[in-house]
Amino acid sequence: MTTPIDLTKLPDYLRNQRWFAGKAWPIKAVSVVDHARVELPGGRDFTLAVVEVTYELGHPDRYLLPVESKGEGVQDALDDVEVLRGLFSLIREKRSLPSASGSLQGEWLDTPEGLMALPSPLPVRRLQVEQSNTSVVVAEKVIFKVIRKLEAGLNPEYEVGRFLATKTSFRATPTLLGALQSEGPAGATLAVVHRYIPNVTDGWRYTLDNFRRGPRLTDTFLGELRGLGQRLGELHHAFASSTDDPAFSPEPIHAEDMQRWSASIVGEMGVTLNEASRQFPDLEGRRESLIGHATQLAHVPPSGQKIRIHGDLHLGQVLRTEGDWLLFDFEGEPGRSFAQRREKYSALRDVAGMLRSFDYAEATVGLEGQAAGDRVGPARKAFLEGYRAATRGAAFLPKDDASFNSMLDAFELEKMLYEVRYELQNRPDWVRIPVQALMRMEVRK
Repeated sequence: MTTPIDLTKLPDYLRNQRWFAGKAWPIKAVSVVDHARVELPGGRDFTLAVVEVTYELGHPDRYLLPVESKGEGVQDALDDVEVLRGLFSLIREKRSLPSASGSLQGEWLDTPEGLMALPSPLPVRRLQVEQSNTSVVVAEKVIFKVIRKLEAGLNPEYEVGRFLATKTSFRATPTLLGALQSEGPAGATLAVVHRYIPNVTDGWRYTLDNFRRGPRLTDTFLGELRGLGQRLGELHHAFASSTDDPAFSPEPIHAEDMQRWSASIVGEMGVTLNEASRQFPDLEGRRESLIGHATQLAHVPPSGQKIRIHGDLHLGQVLRTEGDWLLFDFEGEPGRSFAQRREKYSALRDVAGMLRSFDYAEATVGLEGQAAGDRVGPARKAFLEGYRAATRGAAFLPKDDASFNSMLDAFELEKMLYEVRYELQNRPDWVRIPVQALMRMEVRK
């Protein structure tokens, strides 16, 4: 197959795309590593190309480019309604297409949700709010996401979504319906399709609205946060339910796991405090106490199980709709490799992520001028009550409260350190939020 793209135009084209993450680095070269021609009705076609961008420094990146040949240069094919319909049909009809180095395979799950009827011609509309991917709503019933920046191997969002949809009864999520995979040397997940949920509010905005209403949270909202904790507990039960899939089967937590997790947090603390102490010298005085907090984890008697977890849970990863909570976006932390994101871990890591999100909500309304109040403590308490009620006696959790609390504290500390590093790089004005949390942290006796 001949390459259908003018490679000389690609560096400039990529730098002008919102989803291109390499704008800060000089591009050394762009090469096409795979491409496939997709035919459309009326004799038209477009190309799905996987390009590799090599920089003057650092590791190369791969991107998916759906392109049309129109006059000079490169044009994004996803601006064309017929291309959007063609791409969706490729997935729904489970078609297989040859590519230059392998094949493209559409997948549609044979689940009750996947049997929905859709009108013809298909109404499609692109969402304009995203930065890193391209999402398209189909007939207001389905949403498919074209993944722009690719990573080799099984995308956790696809893998987790498929597991939940086909092996569990957990439905408090926009259910996975299908996917587009590239198979061969450039193998990757190119697109995922989910049920579309209209009229939703993301959990972050919903929580901020409630935090802004006064110094105390209403009983109604606290009840809703118990419901959020319950939903997370149900998700963890679903993750722990598999006995026949090695990627999801629970595994016992051993002393070696506790020691490894503890050592990892201590290592992250050294790097983080060395960087943050220049701006916040008082942190240096907390170093020994915080190291003690992390090393406690290594001495907790091992109990419970390692399971697959959400991996990047916070209020922005939940949706509020029709009086209920949905959890979504199972890709995991963007800064970690797919292999790292697929590792099994303690479920309490997800719990810690959500608890930290309440602290961020309080800091945000404080920056807006909201008077200090008693919001974070009750929010944390309600969420934990819901989670513990849903997971009482669960084999994947520590056997006793002391172990539960020590592990949860350590994972909250790990999350705070991650937040400090993230904010130093991306939002320096916000770094004081996790720094203040580190300054407040006390080791349980």
